[in-house]
Amino acid sequence: MGLTGAISLRLILIAEAYKPEFVRVFWYIGVCGNMVFFLFRSYITNRRRRLITELELIKKLQQRYKLCSEDYHALQYLVSSIHASKERWNYLVISVCSLAAIAWDLFS
Repeated sequence: MGLTGAISLRLILIAEAYKPEFVRVFWYIGVCGNMVFFLFRSYITNRRRRLITELELIKKLQQRYKLCSEDYHALQYLVSSIHASKERWNYLVISVCSLAAIAWDLFS
């Protein structure tokens, strides 16, 4: 959804030049796609923060407390979810599309 939103917003420039009637369509797709993407990212971030807070993981790690099985499962989830996240690819594609949109606008 994030990529769809990001690409749609950048396609507005092309639509404006060739098919102005699609500008509003791309705008709505872009804004709604970005909204869904950022709501989802916010949900994931809040879930991670809540887990860290509820288990007092920062305090336990700072004071080198002995960790229980639940703490290890939480840490495994946190590290795995951060490592497996594809958001870095989203940011790369969004950056490349942004540069292409800027180049399109400047040179067309």
